[in-house]
Amino acid sequence: MEDYSLFHIYQHLPGTILQLITYLSSSWNHSFTKKVNVLSPTKASPSVSVYLGECIVAGVAFHKSYITLGFIIFRVKKIILVSLGILSRFRAMGTQAFTPDNSIDEVDERDAQEKAIDEWLPITSARGAKWWYSAFHNVTAMVGAGILILPHAMSQLGWGPGVGVLVMSWIITLYTLWQMVEMHEMVPGKRFDRYHELGQHAFGEKLGLYIVIPLQLIVEVGVGIVYMVTGGSSLQRFHQLVCEHCKEIKLTYFIMIFASVQFVLSHLPNFDSISGVSLAAAVMSLSYSTIAWGASLKRGVNPDVQYGYKYKTTAGTVFNFFNSLGSIAFAYAGHNVVLEIQSTMPSTPEKPSKGPMWKGVIAAYVAVAICYFPVALIGYWIFGNEVDENIFKSLKKPVWLIAMANLFVVVHLIGSYQIYTMPVFDMIEYLLVKILKFKPSWMLRSVSRNIYVAFTMFIGITLPFFDGLLGFFGGFAFASTTYFLPCIIWLAIYKPRKFSLSWFTNWVDERDAQEKAIDDWLPITASRDAKWWYSAFHNVTAIVGAGVLGLPYAMAQLGWGPGVSVLVISWIITLYTLWQMVEMHEIVPGKRFDRYHELGQHAFGEKLGLYIVIPLQLIVEAGVDIVYMVTGGRCLHRFYTLVFKDCKKMKLTYFIMIFASVQFVLSHLPNFNAIYGVSLAAAVMSLSYSTIAWGASLNEGVRPDVQYDYKDTTIAGTFFNFFNSLGSVAFAYAGHNVVLEIQATMPSTPEKPSKGPMLMGVIAAYVAIAICYLPVALICYWIFGNKVEENIFMTLEKPVWLIAMANLFVVIHLSGGYQIYAMPVFDMIEYVLVKKRKFKPSWRLRIVSRNIYVAFTMFIGITFPFFDGLLGFFGGFAFASTTYFLPCIIWLAIYKPKKFSLSWFTNWICIVLGVILMTLAPIGGLREIIVHATKYKFYS
Repeated sequence: MEDYSLFHIYQHLPGTILQLITYLSSSWNHSFTKKVNVLSPTKASPSVSVYLGECIVAGVAFHKSYITLGFIIFRVKKIILVSLGILSRFRAMGTQAFTPDNSIDEVDERDAQEKAIDEWLPITSARGAKWWYSAFHNVTAMVGAGILILPHAMSQLGWGPGVGVLVMSWIITLYTLWQMVEMHEMVPGKRFDRYHELGQHAFGEKLGLYIVIPLQLIVEVGVGIVYMVTGGSSLQRFHQLVCEHCKEIKLTYFIMIFASVQFVLSHLPNFDSISGVSLAAAVMSLSYSTIAWGASLKRGVNPDVQYGYKYKTTAGTVFNFFNSLGSIAFAYAGHNVVLEIQSTMPSTPEKPSKGPMWKGVIAAYVAVAICYFPVALIGYWIFGNEVDENIFKSLKKPVWLIAMANLFVVVHLIGSYQIYTMPVFDMIEYLLVKILKFKPSWMLRSVSRNIYVAFTMFIGITLPFFDGLLGFFGGFAFASTTYFLPCIIWLAIYKPRKFSLSWFTNWVDERDAQEKAIDDWLPITASRDAKWWYSAFHNVTAIVGAGVLGLPYAMAQLGWGPGVSVLVISWIITLYTLWQMVEMHEIVPGKRFDRYHELGQHAFGEKLGLYIVIPLQLIVEAGVDIVYMVTGGRCLHRFYTLVFKDCKKMKLTYFIMIFASVQFVLSHLPNFNAIYGVSLAAAVMSLSYSTIAWGASLNEGVRPDVQYDYKDTTIAGTFFNFFNSLGSVAFAYAGHNVVLEIQATMPSTPEKPSKGPMLMGVIAAYVAIAICYLPVALICYWIFGNKVEENIFMTLEKPVWLIAMANLFVVIHLSGGYQIYAMPVFDMIEYVLVKKRKFKPSWRLRIVSRNIYVAFTMFIGITFPFFDGLLGFFGGFAFASTTYFLPCIIWLAIYKPKKFSLSWFTNWICIVLGVILMTLAPIGGLREIIVHATKYKFYS
């Protein structure tokens, strides 16, 4: 009011002044009034315009001699008016409280009414959800009517395609779900709380709406109708089982009963308010899934079971195949509500919502796997191609259990209906309140939601076969929004600057020119333009090396059960810890931990981090290079003896020197990107000689006298060999010691961090590792039993040309592997010389320092040609530490996950297993050294 009264007083200034200046003001009246309206806190009243008009008419009569004075006074007036308007505007803004949103600490520039509407709408009304809310919300959203049809889908797909489609769908949808979680807050200070908002950001305001809204509505409304029908069908089935002699009731009434519950629950305002319903639904999904496959197992395989395609014509079989693809797509439909679920979580720039949301998604996807795969596979195994579209219709006994399972389905669908309906309620209420300008009220909410529930009930009653359309909807809408639309959005947003990323341009560089020049010279930070596939073959080259040749021998000392378990568990744990390191590479905004010890220093402190990481990392990297010197020399020696049988025998020393001569040359390649060609060749060689190892073993066939018992006759010896083999397996997974250094070579910006392409490379590498490790370990042990040698190629003798070629492949691979592990050591040496000792960066310094290191590893390899026999000891002490549990300790130190949370449990399990491995393996390794000490000869 104060601002308006000042304006009002000034508006009635003495008439002579106003009348004097209005002669010239007529031409400016429109713009003047417009500025006052815009700048003043309240719009100019009609009386102002009328009064000014009267003044203009009266001013025409005045003499022209007053023009100059009038011009000056009018301009002064305009300045005062404009100033008053601006002052009032700032004063009004100053009285507004700058309150951060519950999710992001940002200035709320909307007015009170707009903010009140957002706080009333279902999706944006609550921001206090916990990570486990997202877990059971996602389980409830995903595991629903779709799971009941999976055995039938399997019968139409067949064993091979069925399992392939199920597994690939699980992997792809988990990936696209991760993309959506990542993109929720990709724009700083903004959250994409709805699927269509993300689409609008990617494709534009209108096109984004036209693309996303129709698909999302088809999915969510379609699911609502399907759940109406399925809920009613399950209630009807429950009634028939419990009350066999009762009068049969039409499906319509059971749909109405199911709908009556939805009429009540639909008035819960938002996701947080239905958390209890969602939790109950998630528990029910796990329960009836277990009943489905448990009751199937109890029933046993049908005597006349058949797994062939049921349809007799090719066209029918193909069309059924296509339809089942849509049914599986329907089973993975949770993406349509994931952003809406994530919007309920608190978020700050320091602790964004994607962290807890991702934890919930992982937990949910574990639950999905526990539900989907047993039901689909066991259900199909038991009933074959005679399984019904709903697995519970095929199951008849025990009656009480099947009835209870159907009731569980009903409870689950009640919660799932609400999960899928909440975004629809949000769209309806958004339209009514923001577009049609209805006043937010409980009456509006009650009427609109009841109409929607009634609509889905009506369609379900009218079209009770609606669930038979799952194949169509699954393929058309569910597959779009789940499988590939997130990928298209991801490409649309991140692609504009393809292959043109600059870390120095996007981040503030506070180093001086000299410091920057040194970093640009050092091997790890010299080049930042690596592609994702570089990390793939760098990781393959780093991990698959001499270790794979000893895996069959390790299996012989472990036995079938423990051996397979250790291999698989090691693969899973090391993949998890490798993912942790990739994630932590850029955990601090604007900073990259380019070296393992830098991450350790961030977690444990400047000095303690160095004391913990550097010794372990040096033991691993220098140890690997020495082992590769010896193994490379042995393989060259083996190649020589196979190809040149009649030639004079040569000492191993000379072959180690030949191998080292190659390293003297390659070591002068400056950085990781410079050795990518060598690394690629090495990766190809690793796949090649691994294939030769198990292929040649298969060709040789299982030996007649093969034995799989433990070779050592004493219990103590068996245990010590067991422990030693744990270290050998740990040695086979040693790539973590160079992963941060490899990631440092990749370009990165805040919009597109390096962890994305790096993780792609890691996944590709770990697939290649599984292809190399598992066949070599299992097939070679199966063929040779406990007679297998420590190096599988020492056991294989025929065909001679193939074994010789395989040994040459090993040499090529070890040449690349040596360089991968040597590069971080070169970086440490040059870092100390240039930054600590203040040597000037030069090619001479690099040549001398690197040649000395290669000569050192060669000397140790020649002096101790039995060094590879120490793998068990080093593998347990250093390799297990840096690979199995040190990343977990760093993760706990930095992220500090809540006690007894999923992350906390996962990391502690890895730590416990890693410490056990670190403790037992060196014991076995030391005993191995003592037993074979008499065989070791220096300079042999």
